[in-house]
Amino acid sequence: MAVASSTLRAWELGLRLRRARADLGLTAATVAKQTGIQASNLSAIEAGKRRLTESNLLRLVDFYELDQTDQDLLKRLHVEAEQRNWWHDYAELYSEEFLRFLGLEAGASTVYEWAPIYVSGLLQTGDYARATIRAGSPYIKPVDVGPRVETRLARQPLLDDGLSMDVLFTEYTLRQQVGGPAAMVRQLDRIIDVVTRPGSTVRARVVDYTAGAHPLTGGPLTLLSFAGNLLPDLIWQETAITGSLIDKAQVIREFKASFENVFETVALDAEKSLTLIKNIRHEMEAAA
Repeated sequence: MAVASSTLRAWELGLRLRRARADLGLTAATVAKQTGIQASNLSAIEAGKRRLTESNLLRLVDFYELDQTDQDLLKRLHVEAEQRNWWHDYAELYSEEFLRFLGLEAGASTVYEWAPIYVSGLLQTGDYARATIRAGSPYIKPVDVGPRVETRLARQPLLDDGLSMDVLFTEYTLRQQVGGPAAMVRQLDRIIDVVTRPGSTVRARVVDYTAGAHPLTGGPLTLLSFAGNLLPDLIWQETAITGSLIDKAQVIREFKASFENVFETVALDAEKSLTLIKNIRHEMEAAA
């Protein structure tokens, strides 16, 4: 049985505490004054970005006068939020924001990915991942390339554990010879295998060169969606030098609408997308 994402559990715990506070009509400042927990600390806890001690949890549970069922749920979430997951082993390599993204991705139910430049990390081969990482920031130490590749590949079992994924590639993404033609043959084989395997939860579409302008013109974006109604969708935006999580509802709505529009009406359909991927794969094989 897979271990729950501690990042997701910490976020859920924080959101439930925020809702309990809101139900009582209390401000964070009021709760801080009455419980001795600093308002800034409470806000970070409610956002799932700061560790909640057991003593502070008990203090909040008591102050909010929660019933036993709610108390038991919050205590269970707190225990699971304290667990150590695989991405914590790589904490020295990445920013807190990226580590949080890894934890949230590990707990997502669906990923919607716009990949106009590179193949999505969840679908990359080791050779492709190594080439992109080596070509990244000049401040990445050669000794850190291996662990960064390990990190990327460690995310991929999510696709075998039920994570659904809709991904939009551009034709440029598939033709860019990352790692050389031979490496691209293996990379395209990986995409073909994942998309066509029985019971696959991955749908891939390609925006070819004839598509023209469309609502997603721009850099890569990933939207994470979660089961249930409590946890809202989030967007991960990554640039050449940084990455950030976006929780603004309007931005998320616009991206989802744009993604659905391009996926359904601009991109090639499933059959034509797969045919194009296979054709490019054969071209790469001939060039290798």
